[in-house]
Amino acid sequence: MLFSLFHFLSGYCRIVLSGMNQERFLNLCAAKQILLWNIKREGKHYIFYISRGGYKELQEISEKTGSTFRCIQKKGIPYLFCRYKKRKCFALALLFCTAIFIVMSCFIWQVQVTGSYGHSEEELLDYLEKKGVRSGTKISGFSCARLEEQIRKDFEDIAWVSCERKGTLLRVRVKETLDKRDQKEGEMQESPCNLIASKKGRISSILVRSGSAKVKKGDKVKPGDVLISGVVEIKDDAGEIAEETLVRAQGDVYAISKIKYEDCFPLIYYKKNYTGKTEKSYRFLINGYTIKMPERKTAYAEYDEQSREILLHIGPQFYLPVSLFVITKAQCQISKESYSVSQAKKEARKRLFLFLKEYERKGVVILKNNVRIDSDKNECTAKGIIKIKERVGKVQEIPSTLDGEKDIKQESAVLNR
Repeated sequence: MLFSLFHFLSGYCRIVLSGMNQERFLNLCAAKQILLWNIKREGKHYIFYISRGGYKELQEISEKTGSTFRCIQKKGIPYLFCRYKKRKCFALALLFCTAIFIVMSCFIWQVQVTGSYGHSEEELLDYLEKKGVRSGTKISGFSCARLEEQIRKDFEDIAWVSCERKGTLLRVRVKETLDKRDQKEGEMQESPCNLIASKKGRISSILVRSGSAKVKKGDKVKPGDVLISGVVEIKDDAGEIAEETLVRAQGDVYAISKIKYEDCFPLIYYKKNYTGKTEKSYRFLINGYTIKMPERKTAYAEYDEQSREILLHIGPQFYLPVSLFVITKAQCQISKESYSVSQAKKEARKRLFLFLKEYERKGVVILKNNVRIDSDKNECTAKGIIKIKERVGKVQEIPSTLDGEKDIKQESAVLNR
């Protein structure tokens, strides 16, 4: 890699060697320490590469050996400048582009935020923009250390933050502490709580790991009913309550419930048939300003349009304040179709299958499916009741005293039933 780059900067030639004493020609080049590389024999000729400086010495060796050489290709920066030295506009354009790139390298053009869960990427980007860190921020007036300190100060739930600038890219990586929900659950790990019903149903099974069961198999419950109580009663020898202890109720409670399913769709629908023909148009977004490229009027009467944004950058770190939008128009023909009765029922069963699959993905067991599918000339209807079994327990915190008078000792007592 470095060898190729060095020769491109200094210039090199591709030579065809012919005539007599070709081997002597090559040996004299080696004696004069002239570097030759990629030497190949093709028929009666030798083909090799030589540096720009070594090429100037070949004429003397050719006269000594009687061999003839011919340059078939010249590459490198020196030959490129020689080729375009009379084109002043090209030279000016090259200088202008170089100056533009130097100026753009003094600004941040892309800000990336990673590692955030409790705060959305848009929220953090808006925060950074309010702090003056946005696309177009001057690098000379920017401090990564100061920004890290400010983020830690303003966001108590962010435990660690790293701001790293490479080229025109600013990468902000954060690691958060527990979010509010996790913090609440973490606190409840230590605080007493009940397990209550989250929905209406009939208890199918109950397994208590901690606490006192308040329902049994076959009982009907409604939302808010206590399933497993965090209040554990400790009785004395006489059978009277000697002490009540608060624990964190834990267990698995499953209930059978019913859900109502309804779905209806017309038999007539519109279908898109793509022809495979597409048209593309382009737009540039330069630091917030949109530039439309010339485009011809589309010849498609009906089409689908999709837009894709490409952030322009040189290498992985030198981002530019330019985005390219590629707009693709795919020609399609919209036809009016209609389901037959059998096709409509098949489509309704497919929709029902996807509906049940989504419930199963959440851990729900489908016990019975009583959905009936009917179809007439205009529409297809699916209605019915689906019997399911699912977990119904949810945590509810309880106070550390009962009736506002008697203190209850909070221990890690466990009562299994």
